[in-house]
Amino acid sequence: TRRSSDLSAASTPEPRTGHNIHNVEILSQQGEQLEVRFNWHTLSYRYHTTDSYFGTSHYTIDLTSGQPLIKRKVVVLKNDYIRHVVDVYHI
Repeated sequence: TRRSSDLSAASTPEPRTGHNIHNVEILSQQGEQLEVRFNWHTLSYRYHTTDSYFGTSHYTIDLTSGQPLIKRKVVVLKNDYIRHVVDVYHI
């Protein structure tokens, strides 16, 4: 028999997350293209536990279409230790 534990990343309930972005800097602008850097902090709550993730992101944003478009994204996770697999929603 197969037994489920509800600890799978695919099981419910989904984690509740809060994303905080701060220290947003425009590093450069060439025409309609921006280089942006910012710090972020994410709190994620699931199974009576709150996990904290933090880091820095670097984006290249293209403004030519009138709608901002992320052309390049680099995420640097700065946690020294992570208890489990990090989901894309955590960063």
